[in-house]
Amino acid sequence: MRRTKHQVTSDEDLFVGIDLHKVRWHVTIRTFDVELFSASIPGDWEALRRVLDRYAGQRLEAVYEAGYFGFRLHDRLVAHGIPCLVTPPSLVPQEYGNRVKTDRRDSSKLAHLLAKGMLKRVWVPTEEELYHRQVIRRRRQLVRDRVRTQSRIKAELRFYGIHLEEPRGRWTQMYFETLRSIRFGNRWMQESFNRLLEQYEFLSAQIDKQTQLLRELSETARYQERVEILQSIPGIGVISAMELLLELQDVSRFRRAEQLAAYVGLTPSQYSSADKVRMGGSLASARILCGLFWWKPHGN
Repeated sequence: MRRTKHQVTSDEDLFVGIDLHKVRWHVTIRTFDVELFSASIPGDWEALRRVLDRYAGQRLEAVYEAGYFGFRLHDRLVAHGIPCLVTPPSLVPQEYGNRVKTDRRDSSKLAHLLAKGMLKRVWVPTEEELYHRQVIRRRRQLVRDRVRTQSRIKAELRFYGIHLEEPRGRWTQMYFETLRSIRFGNRWMQESFNRLLEQYEFLSAQIDKQTQLLRELSETARYQERVEILQSIPGIGVISAMELLLELQDVSRFRRAEQLAAYVGLTPSQYSSADKVRMGGSLASARILCGLFWWKPHGN
């Protein structure tokens, strides 16, 4: 534990940098010029609250990096009367040439950069928005799991020299029945292959259930009107519409069309070195996206 004796005046702002880990958190508290406190504490809200309460009556502002721990700590700090900034790790200024990385240094750096006003913030969704967003993200996870299972099935067929004409896109029921009819002539291999097929069936059923849940969410007052508007665009169905709405949520938080385009990765980019040129993004796509989705949420 590290403390500095410094008489804090009532008009001084205090800045709190929190480096989060599963078991321990490292906390640094400083004024604009002086570091007052730096210590490792148990990784829970109550331990942090006890530290912060030592500075009751002072204006405090906290920061931690976005990631594994989500926004629960942000909500608790705000409810406790302490503004909190959740910063994207990729945009934290780096000190080049410094190869020493410790929890204390990370915490101290966050507090220092917060005091200097050099940190960006991520948008923090409401609890309801987080729960709604998880519906589309869970479906996406299940689809990825099924694709991996399909790849394992195809790899196994190739490994044992079994060639089947694979349909384009999603596997048909007829193709799956053909897979089920394959016989290896060995119990151990057959049972092992059947587990893969059962896993594919299970994931397909889970995707269907999650898709139905997504459709039910799309019919609520919060999303129904905007889903109908999006579905009027050729090529956009319920799933694509909800993907956009749940990931973007309140589009009015973007002040300019360029900010929305940057958020979704549609701003033009270029990397050129010697004879290699790599282009990214599409300005035309960005303008189309901004034109289509520039409205404020309804039903809130």
